[in-house]
Amino acid sequence: MKKLELKSRRLLRTIFGCISFTAVAFVFQACYGTPQDMDFLDVRITGTVKSKTTDLPIEGIKVSIKDLPYDYGLTDTTGVFDFYAYLPNYVHRVNDSVVYKPDSLKIQFLDIDGIENGSFNDTTIYVPTYRKRIEIHVALEEK
Repeated sequence: MKKLELKSRRLLRTIFGCISFTAVAFVFQACYGTPQDMDFLDVRITGTVKSKTTDLPIEGIKVSIKDLPYDYGLTDTTGVFDFYAYLPNYVHRVNDSVVYKPDSLKIQFLDIDGIENGSFNDTTIYVPTYRKRIEIHVALEEK
């Protein structure tokens, strides 16, 4: 009888300990947030693409960062795109005292669906970096 009581106490103590540790972890995360990735900067890139001549939205335009083609968005039927890009942290130390960050990104707009909804010139624009959200509205010229 005593062995059974001892085993049940150990089991309850283990369960209570696990629940307590989990609660502490959640409180810590709520107070201090999740750990930040120091090697990459998460940026949300949103916007619209329209035709310069007709002012109508363009579907099927690939929007990407010129040197980082693995993160991209495609415009939908309303010309809207929305994607997250994980940018390398471009912080460089020069002479152990100066920190340099590039002040812009090259955002590339490519017409990848052919002539289905018109044929548009590929365009590259520059946008400021180091904001959590970049919103772009662009009008593309027809070929």
